[in-house]
Amino acid sequence: MFNLMQNFAHKAEMRESKDEILLGEIVRVMSRRGHPTIQFRANDDIQQVQFKTVRDPLLHSVFITLDRKTGSGALSAALLGSKATLRITAEVKNRMADPDDLIAMYRTDLANMFKMPVLGGIKLNHEMNSVLATLQLVVELDHYILKGDPGIEKLDALLVSRIDALKEKLEPYKK
Repeated sequence: MFNLMQNFAHKAEMRESKDEILLGEIVRVMSRRGHPTIQFRANDDIQQVQFKTVRDPLLHSVFITLDRKTGSGALSAALLGSKATLRITAEVKNRMADPDDLIAMYRTDLANMFKMPVLGGIKLNHEMNSVLATLQLVVELDHYILKGDPGIEKLDALLVSRIDALKEKLEPYKK
């Protein structure tokens, strides 16, 4: 009976830890690509990591946010699986704000009203000296963690393809 209870507690802890494991794998993939981690923000269900894109001539940084959608209960995990929302935001920094850029900001903000990042659209956001492109997708945690090298390669391909799509959208805004 004691072993049964201990096994159940271990499985519940494992379900709760999958998003932290994936975040660790993301940090590993990004560091291998030459993007060091410069900031962590975390609470119970949402973790965000900021990476400095040192050698990238276009991007200043990349933010990756992981939001766990299923709770720690066995029932929710059985019904929904181990899903999380992965939000990737790429940032281009321009050192000077041109008055024409301020006008372009309003056009981009109007276009964003009708975009849904959850449905795969890339949303652009202008801030004073930054332009941010964001996309969001729902991922199955079990596809990427505890799979060894194939899981890491799959995660690497996912991150690279999504960051490249964001770079493509941001390229016209780099000064």
